Amino acid sequence: MFSKAIDEPQDSDGELFSSQGETDTEAEDAAKHSKKARWPQLIDTVALCYVAALLMRLPVTIADMYRMAMRGDFPFIRILKSVPSEMRDKLPSTFVAILETKRLVKPEQLHTAVQDMILFYHRKFNMMFPPLNWPLILFQYIKRLALPVEIYPAVKNLKQLVDFDFNFPTKMRKRQLNRSPETQLVTLVVIATKLFFPFDDIRRHPESASEPATQVIDWTVWEQAQRHFENREAAAGHLEKGKEILTSENDVFGMTTTQMDEYMDWYENSWLISSRVPNPVADLFPTGRTGIEEQPGPSSAEEHEEESITNMLHDVTSQMIPRRPNPNSDSDIPRPGSEYKRYRCESDLPEMARPFYETVAKVAGITLHSLIRAVFTTEVKISRWQENRRRREAYGESLDMGISEGEGDEDMSDEN
Repeated sequence: MFSKAIDEPQDSDGELFSSQGETDTEAEDAAKHSKKARWPQLIDTVALCYVAALLMRLPVTIADMYRMAMRGDFPFIRILKSVPSEMRDKLPSTFVAILETKRLVKPEQLHTAVQDMILFYHRKFNMMFPPLNWPLILFQYIKRLALPVEIYPAVKNLKQLVDFDFNFPTKMRKRQLNRSPETQLVTLVVIATKLFFPFDDIRRHPESASEPATQVIDWTVWEQAQRHFENREAAAGHLEKGKEILTSENDVFGMTTTQMDEYMDWYENSWLISSRVPNPVADLFPTGRTGIEEQPGPSSAEEHEEESITNMLHDVTSQMIPRRPNPNSDSDIPRPGSEYKRYRCESDLPEMARPFYETVAKVAGITLHSLIRAVFTTEVKISRWQENRRRREAYGESLDMGISEGEGDEDMSDEN
């Protein structure tokens, strides 16, 4: 099918939105050799839509834009079909090549394209961009991940502690996803979840019934609920929307009649270009299906997804495990947040934590490795803040938190 055909490495043409930092000399060279600047790529159209949503303060994430592109909610895959035939026939081959879908776009590539777009507009036009509308986006993350609402104030407090403003960086350093505001936000969600609902069997007792940790998540139930949500369309006998282009030859043999019809409908709508030239032979073999009910539109699909998320959230929160408060001041009693574990790489993830990390990475549109790295970096930053506070209380010293926003793996030297 197309999952292999379009997933080949693509030659990198010249680039208009360069992701490399420019010194004064480089800027002068770029001005002298402006003819070598690359054309915008197809992915930049999606990035431009996201930047527009950011300026309008809409609670839309980069992962949302990626999913909409893959589902065909707006023209992206086989976008050449949307170009009028009169214009398409006169396009130079160079422009046609730019509009062709040559390989599958990965979510992290869209993150990079957005950062490059914002850097371009800031550098060329001195544009300033607002921060994320993080309260609404945070609420969406919490609901999609089926987490208790107590995560919201915890993330808000952690935000102040680590001094995240959720602005896109306007100075290009090393390419780092942990400087992306969406990555920073989802990182705080992970840390807050680990503080209240850790991935181990230690029975921690809060001091009072008003603490969020009076109930803990049953991570087995959580994983089952997430798996049921992800497979809801296949369980209903339908082809998962947005995954059609990933279909392989082997997948076809396991398709039901309904799934095969849905795949052929997607193929017709995405890849076949109708011709206005009459063809008597082609008229004998009409495309499309007739005599069937109209397929549900995007609005009904979104409503069904929202209902499924609400049901998943109810299933998880209704089966949380209670923890009896213990007001005793005994220091030997395990308290929420004690024995906090940091995971530096994928091999460090316990079996109970891996499904959560993988789901968060998918929801945020980043790789598991990038998420683990971003979470670990922020955890080290918080740990050094705690050390700074203890030393300040003991010796009256005032120390720096120890990690600047642009530092990378070289600063992640603390052990779990």
